[in-house]
Order: sequence, then C-alpha cells, then structure tokens
Amino acid sequence: MKNNYSFYSILTAIPVALLVLVGFTGGQTGNFSGSPGDNNQNCTACHAPGANHGGSAALSGVPATYNANQAYNLNLAITGSSVSKFGFNITAEDDSGNKIGTWTTGTGSQLRSGGSGLTHTAAGSSQNNWSFNWTAPASDVGAVTFYYAALQANGASGNSGDQVITGSSNAVLTTIDSKLSDFTLYPTQVMDKVSIALENASAAQIQVYNMQGNLVLESKIQDQNELDVTHLSSGIYITRVMVEDAVSVAKFVKY
Repeated sequence: MKNNYSFYSILTAIPVALLVLVGFTGGQTGNFSGSPGDNNQNCTACHAPGANHGGSAALSGVPATYNANQAYNLNLAITGSSVSKFGFNITAEDDSGNKIGTWTTGTGSQLRSGGSGLTHTAAGSSQNNWSFNWTAPASDVGAVTFYYAALQANGASGNSGDQVITGSSNAVLTTIDSKLSDFTLYPTQVMDKVSIALENASAAQIQVYNMQGNLVLESKIQDQNELDVTHLSSGIYITRVMVEDAVSVAKFVKY
C-alpha cells in the first residue's frame, strides 16, 4: 500500500512539474504590467530576474492627447534581443490606479483577466512586437498612463534565465479645452519661433510633445511669450498649456 501511495504522488506531481516547465508561454492573463493599479507586480513574479539578453522595449503610437471614444493603434516592440521567445503585459490607468479605456486584441495578443489590458498568446510568444487598439473612455477622466512589462525568455524549461523590462508612457490628457488655460498659438506653421498668448491667466506651464508622445520642450510662460523651436525636427507637434488643473491643447507644424 505504501508503494501505491508513492506511485500516486508521482502521478499527481507530473502535471505540476509540466506547468513549471512550460511556464506562461500562453500569456499570463493576470495583472502583471508593473502599474500602480497592478500593485507594481510584473512578470518577475513568475520569471526569475537577473538575466540580460540585451534587448530593449518601446511602446509607440501613444497619442499626445486623447479624444473621447476614439481608438488608437499602439505597438509594443522588443528589439536587439539575443533570444527568440517573448511576451508582454500592458494596461492603462488614471492617476488613482483605475483602469481606463477598452482594449482590442491584435495578432498574438489576448485580453487580460477582466479585460483590463492585454498579454501575449502562445503563438504570440514567437513574435517580438504586437499591435493592438486602445479605445479612450467616453468622457474626460484626466491623465491616462500606459504601463507595460516586456519579457525576453531563453526558451529553456522552467522560468529562470529570463529578463523582464518594465516601462510607462507619458501621461496622456484629453483634448477638451478648459477656459482657465485657454491660449492662442500663432503662427501654426513655423521655422524658428512660435508665439503663445494666455487668455485668462498670467502664468502657466507649457509642454510640447512630438507625435510619438515624447516630451521635447517644457517651460514656464507668462501671458505673452515666444518659444524658440529652432532645434526641433520638422514635423507636427502638440502644445499643452496647464494652469492649475486646467489643460488646453493646440498643434503647430515645424518646417
């Protein structure tokens, strides 16, 4: 009888061992983006940290501002890695850690538990970039930040020898204007300087973002100002003027 118990114990342990060996190649549908709303938990909860596979992760397509109910195509890519197995976990939150917006899967991705974000599928673990859609909420909820964890896996049995990279976007604000921060920007097509006139405030904070969502210029301004944009590359830029909690947005083109 004792030998039978030992035999049954071995049989019971086999599925558990297989689960450990396979790991989460089919994606971890739990909340592991590393965000405040995910309790700062990321993929290292299952993949032992310490390895360095040389890759880097970047999230592109994040808008400088969002419009209510508009869908935005995002791409999360891992480049320069020495391994061939990958994964990710991503979500979007407001300043209080509440999940914001809705997600639509793309090739190689699936919804996290409760639809609060995305992760990779089993097939998606063989690709190093994933495209998907995020749809903004129906109303202004304030700043939204995207948080992600990107996994580089060595493909060996078990979860050791892997590397996790975490990151986040710049805070994305709504395009809804606020009277307190209203301003006039001119000209809208410039080569060297752009003028900004505050309409209802004597001072404000200004931020300029490129279309990739990167902050390229930041300054404190008075009611009448000229910004030198000579050093900026040619392209379209988003200007955000902030007065207390109010934000207004305008675009200009740099030649």
